[in-house]
Amino acid sequence: MSIITITDSSYSNGRQIAKSAAKRLNYEYVDSENILSLVSKEFGVSESKLAQALKDTPSNVGMFSKAKPEHIIFIETLITGYLLKNNMVYYGVVGLPLIQEVSHVLKVNIIANLESRIKNRMKLDNVSQDKARKAVTKEDEQLKKWVEAVYNTDITDPNLYDLVINIGHIKGDDIEDALETIISTVEHKKFQPMTYSLRCMKNVARSCRVRATLADIDPKMQVKSDEGTIYIYTKAVKKKAQDKVLEMKQKVMRLEGVKHVEVYIDYDLFANVSHGQ
Repeated sequence: MSIITITDSSYSNGRQIAKSAAKRLNYEYVDSENILSLVSKEFGVSESKLAQALKDTPSNVGMFSKAKPEHIIFIETLITGYLLKNNMVYYGVVGLPLIQEVSHVLKVNIIANLESRIKNRMKLDNVSQDKARKAVTKEDEQLKKWVEAVYNTDITDPNLYDLVINIGHIKGDDIEDALETIISTVEHKKFQPMTYSLRCMKNVARSCRVRATLADIDPKMQVKSDEGTIYIYTKAVKKKAQDKVLEMKQKVMRLEGVKHVEVYIDYDLFANVSHGQ
């Protein structure tokens, strides 16, 4: 009844390992790409725009160059909703920093040395060593920048994970040995769902759902959920704050499981000046 999340550096066979682990454990497999059609259907955003949101990083002024920040929120909402079901293997980085406190999630990072990843790229894409090296290095840098921009987190930080497996240092069948390590670890008592851990996962999923519901009002707001009580932290121009709070409360109270909503306003001084206040 556990959850496994798997991330990797480019061309480290992380997706293959994730799919194989799901098959061996008879768990459902999901990743941030194969879920895009469901996100598109629920939120009315094209799959191409959602896919772009998984690649774009903010520009120097802190805004997404093409994708809107709410697109990431929509994807997070579907993923965390899926993870409520347990018996899941999730491959991807979207939402990973949000579930750090959920103890029944086994968080795995697959790494491999650069040279083996370059060879993997050469073989799979039939490209030269030089092109493969540039492509692998570029993808690593893009992923690192994306996670830093969206979550202010270093995706290579080992503290994010319960297991870091270097498949380049495992003798014999690297992928099979990595699978055995993951499967034996997830059976440990620590990764079995407990009342507190399940509650944490529900709170994360509900917070994401609230952010998605209010994304058209303020996609940068902070939301905390605590067993049906929702705490929202947002900015507003002073003269519009009351209307904004009322609109937020009305929308959020319609969501399943929400019992009470509190909204905290940080008055936007820059907006006040621009509006002559």
